[in-house]
Parts: sequence; structure tokens; C-alpha cells
Amino acid sequence: MADPANQMKVNQYVIYGMSAVLIFGALNAVLVTAGEYEPAAYVWFKIALDAVMTGLLLILLVAVVNGAPSGGLKTAALLLGPAGLVAGLVKLGARLSGDAGWWTGHYSYAL
Repeated sequence: MADPANQMKVNQYVIYGMSAVLIFGALNAVLVTAGEYEPAAYVWFKIALDAVMTGLLLILLVAVVNGAPSGGLKTAALLLGPAGLVAGLVKLGARLSGDAGWWTGHYSYAL
């Protein structure tokens, strides 16, 4: 059986990584203008990936809040985690912002 203290550290590192990926993707969705539509299978894959990462991030944040000891790792996870959650919602929101947003994952689109 895994050591609970070690598992909490791993959870916190996973929060850092997923938050960084989601924040980078949200910045990309907001700041970069898309130039072409993506294939349908790729669109569905990215939507599913963003949804799973956002949901898993929420689950890990709840686990860290309830089980991790106080300290620097927990504080950093509690700062980056909510930012990652917001970024995940921004990425999913781009897909729901219109036809061009659905296919590109960006808020702005130009040929």
C-alpha cells in the first residue's frame, strides 16, 4: 500500500503540472488567433482531454485541501490549482463560444 504522505506530495506535483498545461492552453486560446479548423476527431479528443483534466484537477484539489499537511507544497497547490480550474473552464468556454471556437478552440478566428 502506498504511503499517504508520499501520495499527497505526488498529488500536489500533479496539480502543478496540470495547472501549467491548462493555463498555457487558456492563454493560447485567448491570445492567439486561429487560422484553420481542426479535424472532428481531434476536436473531440481535445474537448475530452480538457474536461478530464479540469475534473481531475478539482478532485485532486479537494484531496489536497482535506489531507495534505500545511506547508509550501500545499500553499503552492492551492494557488495554482484554482488558476488551473479557471483556465480549464476558459478552454472549454472557447469551444462553446461559436462555430469557429468549436472547431479551433480559440476565441478569435481569421483566415
